[in-house]
Amino acid sequence: MKTNKRLTIFLLTFAMFLSLIPVVKVQAATGVENSISDVKIISETEVTAKQAGEWAKSRGATDTFVSLAELYWKYAKDCGDVNPGIAYVQAAKETGYGKFGGVLDETYKNPCGMKTSSGGGDYDANAHKRFNSWDEGVQAHMDHLALYAGADGYPKSNTYDPRHFVTIKGKATTVNSLGGKWAPSLTYGEEVNKLYNDLLTYAQIVPKTEIKPNGSVSEIHTTIQDVNSSYGATTNAGVTTNLEVNTSQTNSDVTISSSIGWRLEGGNWYYYKSDGTKATGWIKPDSNWYYLYSDGIMANGWLNSGGTWFYFKSSGAMQTGWLKESGKWYYFQGDGSMVTGLKIINGKKYFLDSSGAMKISWSKIGGNWYYFDTDGSMITGWIKPDGRWYYFYSDGIMATGWVKLGSEWYYLQSSGLMATGWIVVDGKYYYLDPISGVMAKDTLINGWKVGSDGTRENKTSNVGIDGSKKLIVIDPGHNFGGDDGAYATHYGVTYSERDLNMQVAVKLKAKLEEKGYQVIMTRNEFERETLGVGQSLANRVNIANNFGADFFISLHHNAADSSSANGVEVYYSSRSQDESFGGGFSDYKLSVSKTMAASISKAVANATGAVNRGSHDGNLYVCRNTKMPSVLVEFGFITNPSEAARCADFSNQQLSTTAIAETIAAQI
Repeated sequence: MKTNKRLTIFLLTFAMFLSLIPVVKVQAATGVENSISDVKIISETEVTAKQAGEWAKSRGATDTFVSLAELYWKYAKDCGDVNPGIAYVQAAKETGYGKFGGVLDETYKNPCGMKTSSGGGDYDANAHKRFNSWDEGVQAHMDHLALYAGADGYPKSNTYDPRHFVTIKGKATTVNSLGGKWAPSLTYGEEVNKLYNDLLTYAQIVPKTEIKPNGSVSEIHTTIQDVNSSYGATTNAGVTTNLEVNTSQTNSDVTISSSIGWRLEGGNWYYYKSDGTKATGWIKPDSNWYYLYSDGIMANGWLNSGGTWFYFKSSGAMQTGWLKESGKWYYFQGDGSMVTGLKIINGKKYFLDSSGAMKISWSKIGGNWYYFDTDGSMITGWIKPDGRWYYFYSDGIMATGWVKLGSEWYYLQSSGLMATGWIVVDGKYYYLDPISGVMAKDTLINGWKVGSDGTRENKTSNVGIDGSKKLIVIDPGHNFGGDDGAYATHYGVTYSERDLNMQVAVKLKAKLEEKGYQVIMTRNEFERETLGVGQSLANRVNIANNFGADFFISLHHNAADSSSANGVEVYYSSRSQDESFGGGFSDYKLSVSKTMAASISKAVANATGAVNRGSHDGNLYVCRNTKMPSVLVEFGFITNPSEAARCADFSNQQLSTTAIAETIAAQI
């Protein structure tokens, strides 16, 4: 009986004691949020194949694409433990949920736009890999992702991936880092991440962490003993109790009674020394450094001491390592001082500006340009951040002018952009390959002889089949910047005029070259011109005029407010040139242009079954200012759903371009 009474008194006393303990909530400055901003490619997922298929179906996917979910989950383990959810949503992005719409279709069984080992143009169907089955296509996709992510055992000796190159191993460990590597767009990875988050939301799975630039995730496990060591509180009998830690919500009514150590007074923390006075300046009462102002108040947040910036967590502890504050990343060395300038951290070089904020993308330092990846690390070598190529030396400085890599020469413009096509340097002409940028040597380009040093020499008098090869300039209308062209979306598929223009231009170029013509394109397939409308149009006209073309043809696709508008039409111009181009007028040019416009419109309509809207005299810049006969072709209205599908159809493009090539061959 006495024993039970003592136990009851003890339990009551212990309960009263716990009720008096101040609950101090401490939240570490880890930057962890309740959403996923990036995901590792090699990771696990809570999503099931069934949920993924249902998600795709809810987004209008084809039945074939829905069924692919089972294959991604089936092969994930054998393909480097790639997250099947990430691979599946990437396939959704690449194929339009199985609808395709580009140069590929379901018959390729290629779920990610994979090219052959030799590669080629984005609009070249033969440059893309055909797989024997969807099983092969899915495994090739996942093996390619696994190699990018640096999976153990990769590269494989037996894989369906035709581009299993060791040089890409470990180049993209997270989804965001696929941007600029898997695809030219720097936001490519972010777009895939958004789709993955959409899948997680559909499956009712909540993301739990945000990954720091170095890929680490911070966790906090704190007991009352941890708080005691920092704040001087004590308990009887060594009682240890788990607490929710969050010092951003300190209880201003709690005052710790110890005469030595931490004391909360009036909402501020102080530290009392053994002689009863308040500590000031730097102190290290535990494993952390703290700073107390001259009045003894403990510092929180930013502090400038002796011209050096420091940061103190809400607990008062000095910050070291990476910190995300107000959406920006900062780095603090082991002594707590904030880093600025170029700094090597964990083997990678970063740039932190004068405010300490980590920079990404382009940065000009000491008069030189550098580029920093999405994780802040400095890039070297070739990169394609905006769809155009740049080269950075081993010290990170962007190259300009002539650069020799191995045995090949390249030329980088003053903007850093890799030059292609004909260029003039110090009064001499050079030709750079339109795709690789390599300087041509000891060859013939457009009838011009190019010497061993790359300089253009004399134009040959006998270069064609019949010794008088004529020059045709093809102008794929619009670009990737100020002159972007029309867009239209039908049944979940977006049609881009700019891209359709390039698709037919590439086919027409090949057909004209087969007929013995020299052909120059005003923009090439791998170029990503972003000039404004005026400068872009002037450049196109100058190319044709400067090279003395025999015929100029600009390729476009129409748009209208009405979704029923349809048909092909071709324009010419009866106007004189603008004064800036000499103000000239030619009866010959007008006569040939008018005849060619009518002939091409009729030929394309007859070949494809499209409505023939005829030829028209239009005051169009490129037709008006070129010196030679010129026309502008509108193949159809992409704002009309059925016509947009016709214009994007590979076979239809072949019929259209064959008709144009035959018309040109008969009259030019």
